Parts: sequence; structure tokens; C-alpha cells
Amino acid sequence: MKILIIVCICFATYLWFPLPRYKSLEQPDGNETYEKKVESTQKEARPASSSEILSALEIIQLCVSSGMTISDALDYSQKHSPPAAAKELERGLNQFRIGYSLMHGLEDLATANPRWQSISDTLITSLNTGSPITDQLADVAFILQSSIDTEKLKRIKSVAVKSVMPLGLCFLPAFILLAVVPIIAGLIRSFN
Repeated sequence: MKILIIVCICFATYLWFPLPRYKSLEQPDGNETYEKKVESTQKEARPASSSEILSALEIIQLCVSSGMTISDALDYSQKHSPPAAAKELERGLNQFRIGYSLMHGLEDLATANPRWQSISDTLITSLNTGSPITDQLADVAFILQSSIDTEKLKRIKSVAVKSVMPLGLCFLPAFILLAVVPIIAGLIRSFN
């Protein structure tokens, strides 16, 4: 019985505090260096998150409301936005700079990262019609902020479920072995 209790405590401790993993002390060969370069390139090429796009949108909105043209507002936002959003804006603006229409660059921006779709559609509509865009950008910013808040709420709710896992994996088996099994064993001995 004592051995079973010790094994359960050791298992619960292992689950609660896993052992660290050590890398080998061997020298990296050429392939590992290449793999590290590929991993760092992939990290840099990640799509912009919703919060980064929202900060870029706020800059665009301020620029347009101050009287800048859409292309100037995108250029200013590209220079002052978070890195991932700035890189995506630069890709769209580069097409405009080499001679394509700004609408083509905005469509490419939305194709590369779907989170830009509503912003791109709003800007393209304004370019086509010449209508004021400040109110539409405010609406897009509100919707984007709402989606960010919804994502945060989902993550908060998932934490409550995940926090119950240690109880189920560690404490309940230990409770059963330390409390329930001795009671049942005592009852069985009393009936014999």
C-alpha cells in the first residue's frame, strides 16, 4: 500500500513539474544552421495579428481625418505601424509605387492576410466613389476591436477549463488512493 502511494505521489509530481529537456552538446552541422535560418525567416514572415492591424488602422484613420490622401495615409502608417503590419503595408504600397493602381495593392494586401479585408474593402470603395471615409474607418475599427475582445474572452474561458486538468490528473487519483482505497480495504477486512 505504501509503495502504491509513493508511486502515485511520484507520478503526480512528474506531471506537475516535468523534467527539463537538455539539448545535446554536439556541435551543430551545416544543416542545423540552415534550419535555424529558415526558422528565423518564418518567424519574420508571420502575418500581422488583429491588434497590430488595429493599431495600423488607427494611424490610417487619423491621417485620413487630418486631410491626407489614402496613399499618403498608408505610407505614413507603414512607417509608424508595428513591424508585421508595416511589412504587409509595404508589400501593398510597393505595387502602387511600381505603377499598379492602389486598389490592386489593397486587394493583394487583403489576399495575403484576410484580416485586412474589411479595411481594404473600405479604402477601395472610397477610392472608387470619392466618398469621405472617416466614419467607415471608425466602424471598421470598432468591429475589429470587438473581434479582438471576443478572442480574448474565448482565451480567458479556455483557461478555466484547462486549470481543472491538474485536479483531474494529480489530486483526484491521489485522493482516491489515500482516502477511498483505505476505507474500502477497511470495510472488506471488517466483513471477513
